[in-house]
Amino acid sequence: MVSSPLLDGAGLRITSASVKKGKPTVVKYSWKYNHKSPRHFGVAVVEMWGHEFTLLDDDVRTRRHGGDGKGKYTASIESRKDTPSDYALVFVDINNRYNVYATSETFKIKRSDFE
Repeated sequence: MVSSPLLDGAGLRITSASVKKGKPTVVKYSWKYNHKSPRHFGVAVVEMWGHEFTLLDDDVRTRRHGGDGKGKYTASIESRKDTPSDYALVFVDINNRYNVYATSETFKIKRSDFE
């Protein structure tokens, strides 16, 4: 799962996603948006081997966490503490999680991220 280099039909593109150790351990992510972008989106991780979907945040406001067509935010991944693996971050429709707006490059969540 890789984001398109151009903004898709939903007007959202994930530009980065990485794990940041701490209390709590979070995934730090950023995105680009345009006039077509939804006002809100949900944030989830998808485990790449079993395709397990975990909703991290059910209502992120597209334009509240940045400006000039860019946003950045974090979401706790403490729920993934016992399931280290490769993951992709996805932005989803808040009313229908099967409607995926954007997908990140894969990244690793490791047990050591929580130590």
